Amino acid sequence: MLQIDPPLLLITLVIFLGLIFVLNSILYKPLLGFIDDRNRSIKNDEESVSKNASDVGSYEAQIDKILSDARAEAQAKKHAALSQAKEKAATQIAIKKESLEADYNSFIAGLIDRKAELKSNLTAKIPELKSALAGSLSKI
Repeated sequence: MLQIDPPLLLITLVIFLGLIFVLNSILYKPLLGFIDDRNRSIKNDEESVSKNASDVGSYEAQIDKILSDARAEAQAKKHAALSQAKEKAATQIAIKKESLEADYNSFIAGLIDRKAELKSNLTAKIPELKSALAGSLSKI
């Protein structure tokens, strides 16, 4: 049957414990140290990313504020330029209107003078017209 040999069992146990000690010092400790360093590096990178994300958020807020201020300033300048142009156009219209009214008044005055002149000419020629009319009527 099966026999247990104590010296062989003791030697196998010593070799097994020696192998575990050697593997622990040569393989497992450096491997665990590398994994710990990698985990720390990943954690630092995650913190950097979250910090950068918060920085980006603050930069976006600043950009939005600058853009809204620029839009408001552009709107104010546009409104000022538009009102200035309206005022200039209104003054030009008023000047042109006054000029046209003066021309119209002088034209009306000329028409009144011409009317008076024609009326006086006609009143002067009324006797001639009466005699011409009488002559025409007598021929009929």
